[in-house]
Amino acid sequence: MSESQPDMDFWRARYREGRTPWDLGDVSVPVRMLVKRWFPPQGRVLVPGCGRGHEALFLAEQGYDVTALDLAPEPLEHLDEQARKRGLHLNIRQGDMFALPAEDDGAYDVFLEQTCLCAVNPALHHDYEALAHRVLRPEGQFLAVFMRVPWESGPPFDIPPEQVWGLFPPERWEREGPYPVEPPNPARPGPEYLARMVRRG
Repeated sequence: MSESQPDMDFWRARYREGRTPWDLGDVSVPVRMLVKRWFPPQGRVLVPGCGRGHEALFLAEQGYDVTALDLAPEPLEHLDEQARKRGLHLNIRQGDMFALPAEDDGAYDVFLEQTCLCAVNPALHHDYEALAHRVLRPEGQFLAVFMRVPWESGPPFDIPPEQVWGLFPPERWEREGPYPVEPPNPARPGPEYLARMVRRG
């Protein structure tokens, strides 16, 4: 377990108690927008903080080679069960995303950000950018759905666009966005927006 690992007990308790308001029960509409707008026709995709894996399952059904990662084992049990029922193959991993092995370096075409960064302690946000840069191949894409929340403490933590641009410097990333998600989803505590970062070679 790395020093940067978040509190596993916190997330396990949320799943055990059924307090998972971020789980919409299906792939989110903004992720469908990302796939339609920017995803390559095929390739390897990393989904960190995947939860019950609705987006990971959706991507696998579209033919992508998906690695789904979460800190808590409970939601991954659901993901594994659903993958088996649907006859889908996914690389499902449980553990600290900041401790991915060197074999993942430069291995992915897409890093899908969906309700993961807002769950990470802000002190680790630069580590998150470094992780994305490390695991994406040159010209690989960090494709994201970010969310605003009307409070300061978290999780989820507020992710304003100016904070994102500060995390993804232009010398390392070609940046595009933000694009507001319309109409807003009433199930979310705040507005969402899309962003695209391309890893510079």
